[in-house]
Amino acid sequence: MIGPHTHEFDFERWPFEAPEFADALTTIAVLEDDEPILLVSHDAEDGMWQILCGTTNEPEDGRLTCLGCLVELDPTLAEIADLPKGWEAFRDAVGAPWTREKSVPFDEEGDEEEGEDDDS
Repeated sequence: MIGPHTHEFDFERWPFEAPEFADALTTIAVLEDDEPILLVSHDAEDGMWQILCGTTNEPEDGRLTCLGCLVELDPTLAEIADLPKGWEAFRDAVGAPWTREKSVPFDEEGDEEEGEDDDS
């Protein structure tokens, strides 16, 4: 659990629908190694934000923090605050434009599922 704390932002109004102190998943590399945030996923099932660097998928590297801490770390996340549940955004580098696309669901084995709208 994250203890009480505050954030400082340069925008007048919090841009996300989720509260400033909502849980968000990130990695130790983002928090401690200054890796840039290059991939953001807004989970379809529970609305959780995953704010990642793309350098690791190892569970032991995952960290739970609050959305506000990550926006404070990288204010450009406000550009994708309206990302719908079930979508992801990615970019090549900090300052590059975000590309948005619908997330591809994975089955329990980690394989991409067939789309429901496939004609096959």
